[in-house]
Amino acid sequence: MMALIGLLVLTPQLAAQDLPFDSGSTGADGPLAFKAIPGGRNSHAMAYDPVRQQVVVHGGWNGGLLGDTWVLSGGDWTRAFTPVAPTGRYQHRMVWDGARSEIVLFGGLISGGSVYLNDTWVWNGESWAQKSPANSPSPRADFTLAYDAAREQVVLFGGTSSAATTRETWLWDGTNWTQADPATVPDTTSGNAMLYDVAREVVLLHGNWSQTWTWDGTDWTRQSSFQFPSNRGHPAMAYDPIREVAIFNGGGGLRETWSWDGSGWTKLDPHGPLLGTQLHAMVWDDARQRIVLFGGTVHGTEQGIEHYSADTWLWDGTIWSFWSGKAQIFDMTERPDGIWNFTTIDVPTDVTVRFKKNAGNTPVRWLATEEVIIHGVLDLNGDRGVHNLPVGTVARGGPGGFDGGRGAVRVDVSGSSIGSPGQGPGGGQPGTELNPTSLRDGQPGQHREMYGNVFLQPLLGGSGGGGGASSDTLNGGNGGGGGGAILIASSRDIFFDGSIQANGGDQGQFSGSSNGGRGSGGAILLRADRVIGNGTLQAVGGTSSSPNGRIRVEAYILVLNGTQTPPAVASLPAPSGELNIVGNLTIVSVDGANVSQPPSGGLQTPDVVFSETGPVDVVVSATGIPDGTPITLRVVTSDSVILAGPANLADGSASFAVTVPKGLGTLQAIAEFSR
Repeated sequence: MMALIGLLVLTPQLAAQDLPFDSGSTGADGPLAFKAIPGGRNSHAMAYDPVRQQVVVHGGWNGGLLGDTWVLSGGDWTRAFTPVAPTGRYQHRMVWDGARSEIVLFGGLISGGSVYLNDTWVWNGESWAQKSPANSPSPRADFTLAYDAAREQVVLFGGTSSAATTRETWLWDGTNWTQADPATVPDTTSGNAMLYDVAREVVLLHGNWSQTWTWDGTDWTRQSSFQFPSNRGHPAMAYDPIREVAIFNGGGGLRETWSWDGSGWTKLDPHGPLLGTQLHAMVWDDARQRIVLFGGTVHGTEQGIEHYSADTWLWDGTIWSFWSGKAQIFDMTERPDGIWNFTTIDVPTDVTVRFKKNAGNTPVRWLATEEVIIHGVLDLNGDRGVHNLPVGTVARGGPGGFDGGRGAVRVDVSGSSIGSPGQGPGGGQPGTELNPTSLRDGQPGQHREMYGNVFLQPLLGGSGGGGGASSDTLNGGNGGGGGGAILIASSRDIFFDGSIQANGGDQGQFSGSSNGGRGSGGAILLRADRVIGNGTLQAVGGTSSSPNGRIRVEAYILVLNGTQTPPAVASLPAPSGELNIVGNLTIVSVDGANVSQPPSGGLQTPDVVFSETGPVDVVVSATGIPDGTPITLRVVTSDSVILAGPANLADGSASFAVTVPKGLGTLQAIAEFSR
């Protein structure tokens, strides 16, 4: 007898109850846990506590004020919740006070940039405490702070406020601030970087006027060098005690790294993947024997815009290496069937999980014996058909989704104006001619009825959009990739306040030529005792008007208050036995030639090559699909789509006779069936 699902208000006692659903997970893969991270930000404060071996971050700006405290210790970032803490602020500074074994925080900016602070706080590794000095520097932000170990003083220089900029030097002794009276002061005021140079026992300042200064406890001295980092604002510096050099990075959106050895600056070349950064922070982490860089405003993104970084990078004296960040990769390449048997799953807040597809391009199947918690984002989106893809490269579909078609190469180079169709059962048709306009653009991929029954069996991603037609001198727009497909099943509960996205990729276009088609949405299937939360589910095409995919949520108790696009189909959980039975079709031979498994599907490296155009025999084998199921063969070439069959599956096999046209193309076997 089928029961109806109602909207229930859960009590802790009810939430703890184990209901009958079994995900089928063996738990053999253990827990799946992604690294927690502080949210993206710039203008934050960061210091290293060598006693407790912790990197500590406070506050910053991400479009609004931040007042959180995070600690990097061992292999993880952890948020520290304390009853008392400095208010949210940015452009403040922190430094380790070695004489008193605590981190000192001063000043900053709040209230949309109109209120400056001059409060002093200390962090002891567990809690914050506000100090009450008799004297303090005036309220300010964007100053520099360093600990002078030789004189056991915290040194503050410069800054800006609503009244004016300043070149003052102040000293903190653990109890009170005292203004110094040097005979010489640096020309610069704000946007600088400063640290303590252990080997030379001076405080080192490099200003945004391309000047380098040192403080000896009494006076400032301008330093000479054959070359300097160019004039720039808001770089970061940290001291490397192993090599006895200061490391200077970024500023002004530049990607450069420099070192200072006491006699001059040397420009290094460790670029790697690190983008130009400013308003970030760097400290030496003695436990890792690395410099740690976190956050900042990153320039040079694909869209050419700035964004608040949540990335952590490490410098080993030679190169920068990525350690953790908002985007974290789940590698599917070692699991051909795409099925994982976890105990628990945890996707933290601010983390975006992306997927490296396996050779068979299977959907993602995450099975868990215990709770699944998703506070971050699962990104199974198809790629956008950007206009500058290399020749022969297409917009990839998400895991289990299909690639977009390639826009036609300009006629004066290729001799043809016809784009290539999108891949997948509902791949979009290509553009063929610039005029009339209705034939120039690639068509969107479709998430058609052949995409499985109402139970999302078989589980498939979206199809790619068709490539647009070219003109005599312009390439056609590329089609977007189809959204991916994912099953998440838990023998207990799925707590879901984040986002799962299986959207098709948007179209690409060439001005004066054509648009590619948008990829279609993919598929999302959730199964558990309970699915609870305010998370969002999306399986739409490249735009909301493009063909959508499918979403299904199965639970005994369903309290899902977030949006679902398209609307989710809700039901009780399906029997667990079908979770690990993956219907699969394999093209095993073409014209008598065996196909290597898994086939690459690459247009640049064909799996099978014919010397002549004509009829060929194609043999398809099946696993997990009932005999008698009609199988369709889909042949996609650069300018056409041919359907052969259907042929009914018998003894797990089906054969086709199809005429293969000239040129590169792909073969796909398609089955639609109910379990």
